[in-house]
Amino acid sequence: MPQASLTRSRSDLSDFLKSRRARLAPEDVGLPNGTRRRAQGLRREEVASLAGVGLTWYTWFEQGRDIRVSPDFLENVSRALRLTGAERRHLFVLLNQDSGALSVPERKVSPALQRMLDGMPSRPAYIRTARWDVIAWNKAASRLFSFQRRRAEERNLVRLMFIDPEFRAMVPNWPTAAPIMLAKFRSDYARYRGDPLVDALVREMQQRSPEFRQLWRRHDVMNSGEGIKTLHIKGKAQLFEHTSFSVNGEPDLNLIVYAPLGVKKSGG
Repeated sequence: MPQASLTRSRSDLSDFLKSRRARLAPEDVGLPNGTRRRAQGLRREEVASLAGVGLTWYTWFEQGRDIRVSPDFLENVSRALRLTGAERRHLFVLLNQDSGALSVPERKVSPALQRMLDGMPSRPAYIRTARWDVIAWNKAASRLFSFQRRRAEERNLVRLMFIDPEFRAMVPNWPTAAPIMLAKFRSDYARYRGDPLVDALVREMQQRSPEFRQLWRRHDVMNSGEGIKTLHIKGKAQLFEHTSFSVNGEPDLNLIVYAPLGVKKSGG
């Protein structure tokens, strides 16, 4: 792994562990909440005790020092910090103990995949990379998100969500939707560490968007999947059910399909 990528991973690991420790109260893990706590959350010694490891070893681990840790150690830390499934996987990825940690190649979809997209005329669908660049879409998706008239560098979903006023205006529940999207992107960010384009995107967004910068510090992670999304279209709030699929044989690509559910009722 290149030195710059290794340094980034250690820094991310340290910040991630501190943020997960800070969100837990002693009573959350069955410990008494004593006095003289200078900082929010669990102390390092409490996490080490819950994980069944030595304080010095855990401290070195949280500091991102160059030490070797076993999968059992990571499992114990995951349980001690009450990590979700997505957060546990993120921890393993940051330690380079996940086979999904790959470099992001430049991708173009196959003719067959494009024909499959075009075969869903009533359902907006597109293909995105692990960097969340949209590289293929059908006409319904282009009508919805204006992909066709945007330049290639503008067809990045993270940029659109945080710095494109037109796209942001489409998301009426932006304060809720943006953190969820960024938590999903962060999982891909860890898996594809070392790719200069992914790193450059994060640096750019930290410089251009204070909201991105604030949310990025939270180190929230989620798995991509399915859900309900509200989009503001032609003066109406319309509901879509969206589902994410991995493209077989192309681990860096995801197919996103939107199923229209109708206009959102007032107060609903």
